[in-house]
Amino acid sequence: MKKLFITILSSSFFTLAIPVQAQVYQWKDPQTGSTRFSNTAPSWFRNSLAERSTPRVRVYYYDSLVDDSGLSLEERQALRAQSAIGRFLPPLQAPRPPQAATAVPRS
Repeated sequence: MKKLFITILSSSFFTLAIPVQAQVYQWKDPQTGSTRFSNTAPSWFRNSLAERSTPRVRVYYYDSLVDDSGLSLEERQALRAQSAIGRFLPPLQAPRPPQAATAVPRS
């Protein structure tokens, strides 16, 4: 009876732990140079204007690469289409060119 209880308890822990660690973000910290891993995206990720000058971010879902900010938009969309979670991720948008500052006429 005790073995059955331990088996059920341990399998329930594994079942509950898997969804928590499903999506992992990886990037190189520009200040320390170390590789960072997190289950939340860095603040600049998915910001099309900031992504050009920020560290490359890779997104893994159950050991499968589903997004990589260092790739072109077409390659990123192909990665998502091949993954099991791709249809649940937010849509990618083409980066917008930086807007030129408009001069205010002086009176």
